[in-house]
Amino acid sequence: MTPGNGGDAPRVVEAGLRSFVCAYERYVEDPFRLGQLVAVREGPWSILGCVVDTESGPEDPGRPLQAPGGSLTAAEVFAENPHIRPLLRTRVTVVACGYIEGEGAFALLPPAPPPLLARVEGATAAETVRATGDGAFLALLVASALCDDAVLAAVLRGAATAHGAAAGEFTVRAGKELARLLKAEPARLSSILRGVTA
Repeated sequence: MTPGNGGDAPRVVEAGLRSFVCAYERYVEDPFRLGQLVAVREGPWSILGCVVDTESGPEDPGRPLQAPGGSLTAAEVFAENPHIRPLLRTRVTVVACGYIEGEGAFALLPPAPPPLLARVEGATAAETVRATGDGAFLALLVASALCDDAVLAAVLRGAATAHGAAAGEFTVRAGKELARLLKAEPARLSSILRGVTA
């Protein structure tokens, strides 16, 4: 199973133009990765976003998870207590970084938020290349308070992989775009670029 599948796809449970939250129906060990591009393909356009945070915990915050004692691993605890997993939920926070409508890919906020309960899936390599090719998608991410340096470095590493043989050219274009966006923040630019090459 590829990371981010987690079995069934998560669904949008909070929707906004700039960001949205999706939740798996239960706790999963392999949710979407930090910086992974994801897509909501329901509606007149496909909304693309970047994973900025993942958290897991009890579905009901009023009933905190009680850690068992002993030397069992997490997998052993779940195996011995199958009733626990349905009480937990994994939630993923995503920042919008563009949308695809017809043949056009736009590094803009989508015209409307994603539909509530829409499926969220990993973006395909083709979608990633279309959305990230010129580096313009970075403006929305840099502008978001939810995107720190680690997120930006992770999304650039993932996008470079999707570009395959053209990864070097993409990385140069994206680096130039970052330099333009962060010209007043050279320390942040250096931090992100170090993360890209890590």
